[in-house]
Amino acid sequence: MDTHETAHRPNEPLINTYWKLVTLDSAPVVTHENFREAHLVLHQKASRLAGATGCNTLMGSYRVENERIEFGQIASTKIACPKPQMKTEQDFLAALKQVTAWSVNGARLVLLGDNSEPLAVFEAVHLY
Repeated sequence: MDTHETAHRPNEPLINTYWKLVTLDSAPVVTHENFREAHLVLHQKASRLAGATGCNTLMGSYRVENERIEFGQIASTKIACPKPQMKTEQDFLAALKQVTAWSVNGARLVLLGDNSEPLAVFEAVHLY
């Protein structure tokens, strides 16, 4: 019997956690070899957002108020990638523009849109 109950894991903090993108519009996100995985880190300092789209690096700002979240100007580098990565990037950036709320359950972050539909799901990754 497994003694590691995942149901009782404490919630990861929204801020300063490396969140790896695992699903986008209910579809699994595949990390391609030789490309950085799609992820976000919400830095506390200056409410700065950093991460990668699965192709390019992204940066921007965010604002959190209770369970509401809003992403400000998001910019990314403009390197061309193969079609699958470009599609993930476009969908990821589009989802971030539509996000209005967030929730963390254990090691999982869900970003939600206006009618509470999950736009993007992330898993906390601990970098040692």
